Amino acid sequence: MARRQFHPPDALRIPFVRRCVLESSEGTREAMTLDISLKGMFIATRELPAIGLDVAVQFRVPSNVKTLSLPSRVAWLQERQTHPIHGLPPGFGIFFRKLEVEQVRLIARTIQGYCLSNPLYRQYL
Repeated sequence: MARRQFHPPDALRIPFVRRCVLESSEGTREAMTLDISLKGMFIATRELPAIGLDVAVQFRVPSNVKTLSLPSRVAWLQERQTHPIHGLPPGFGIFFRKLEVEQVRLIARTIQGYCLSNPLYRQYL
């Protein structure tokens, strides 16, 4: 029996805390990712870019040695943390502009692994 491929809902975001590198017309800098979905991710940083800025975000997913470099665009800004515990820190949300099939597979596999390990997320399997 063939295993069906996992297709997480586009809006499903999972925690994804990783170092990343951002490249844009403003230069290159390091930051931290906090979450990821098939559509984009949140980048925690106090250095906020302009909405609409094109950025390439580079990071690794678990069980993969290759660094992903994804063309993205800044979609929204979080200028300050609105709640000391539940609010996001300063940073910005990006959406992925164009993903290759293998990049989608790697991100979907990362989301699937998280869903398998977390009972609250198993409903998405």
